[in-house]
Amino acid sequence: MKTTNSLLFPWFITAFVVTLLSMSFIFVHFYGAPFQQPLEESERIFWRTIFYILAILILPLTNLLRHIFLRLNQTMPLLFGANLEKTVQIRYALTVSISQSMMILIGSLGGMIFYFGDPINSFHILTGLAVLGAFLYRPKNAEYQQIIDALTDKQENEND
Repeated sequence: MKTTNSLLFPWFITAFVVTLLSMSFIFVHFYGAPFQQPLEESERIFWRTIFYILAILILPLTNLLRHIFLRLNQTMPLLFGANLEKTVQIRYALTVSISQSMMILIGSLGGMIFYFGDPINSFHILTGLAVLGAFLYRPKNAEYQQIIDALTDKQENEND
């Protein structure tokens, strides 16, 4: 089974997320200052702390969710008469899209803290963390092939 064409949609999802984060980065640098609605310093520090804690928690949570989804992709039975290749593509695309949507959440936290009047550094940190997460949770040929192998083995065992 060719994995190059099969991973085209998950790579499209990842490229979309990185593009979206890059566009937000460019927008904030060139046009963001007039949109800021500064909060008082104590409120800003509170929200910055909350957003940093959320970002730090979202990364391992995303890793856990991805692990669970990959395992479910390998163990869930195929529907009767379902095409193995299409099923694997859909399941893996869902896994990648959930992982990448969590990275958009981290990036949006950066945008929100900038909107609250925080300096650009917090935006850089949270957006950079989101891009790093998009890289870490990108589509991988080995994961995709493991799903195919597991479902193929399961299908062969059922036929015996």
